[in-house]
Amino acid sequence: MPKRSSGRIGSLLVLTNPGSRRAAEVRKELEDTVSSLDPAPRMIWCEVTSTPEDPGPVDRIFIVGGDGTVNLALRWLEQAAVEAPAAIIPAGTGNNLARGLGIPTTPARSIALALDATATRKIDAVRYTLDDVSTGLMLQVAALGFPAVVARKFDRLRRQPVIRHPIRWLGDFCYRILAIITLFSRHTAPIRWKFKTQDHSWEAAGMALFLGNEGTIGGGFRPCPAALLDDGLLDQCLIPSLTPWSAMKLFPKISRGTHLEACPDITYRQDQKIRIEQPAGPFLVDGDIVGNPQVIELEVLAHHFEVFLPQPFEV
Repeated sequence: MPKRSSGRIGSLLVLTNPGSRRAAEVRKELEDTVSSLDPAPRMIWCEVTSTPEDPGPVDRIFIVGGDGTVNLALRWLEQAAVEAPAAIIPAGTGNNLARGLGIPTTPARSIALALDATATRKIDAVRYTLDDVSTGLMLQVAALGFPAVVARKFDRLRRQPVIRHPIRWLGDFCYRILAIITLFSRHTAPIRWKFKTQDHSWEAAGMALFLGNEGTIGGGFRPCPAALLDDGLLDQCLIPSLTPWSAMKLFPKISRGTHLEACPDITYRQDQKIRIEQPAGPFLVDGDIVGNPQVIELEVLAHHFEVFLPQPFEV
């Protein structure tokens, strides 16, 4: 049987997370597939947790991992000043970004897409600064308040050696159960946030604040249903303080993205740049807790990241 052609791909930069079991499983299948090409492209493997270094010219970037790995890869690529279109090979728990872009989540199909795709789209990223010191990039959704507290608990659980594998296997289901337990086990007093944009300042209180470049977040929720990955805007969804039972009734609507119509007290707006002040608390970015800031500044970087897609991405 003749070997499959590698087309115009001469070199590949593959970014992966050394702490991801699923990414390690996908690696062998990827290596076998690439080695079967004629001619076989040169593969450069780098870890997203390593110090970024210039890998030299590459034709294509493969990011193997889940949402958190994609976020780390974005930062790694910026620091290493690598410019090439990227293909996402999902190997995480939720893979929300891949799903939102229509990228298949099975290894064989996503690897085939990564090698064969020609259609790309430049999507937005969001630069955030915490307490005027720490800076990072976000592609999907950030959150403050209740969802960040739940995410921090989930992260601690999945790092426990005895239960980490069942936790990762249960994925979204475990996340939802943990959210319910947290809701009924802690006082959901409202958090007061101060907001400032280029032309407006205001204060508001609530139990959760979502900041979306893309609409979905862990647990299968869609808090920012109007968010688009290439509109140059950051969506903000502020959930008011609710009783546990009222929040329980709202959860299914957030999952479907129909909560804006169901709860008129929700505040929803879009801005290109925003500054937020709060009592120190966890800040969730693309599935990972990145700090406990008091001041968060976010700015949309339009068309910052070029990705391969299975078909032209329609907005």
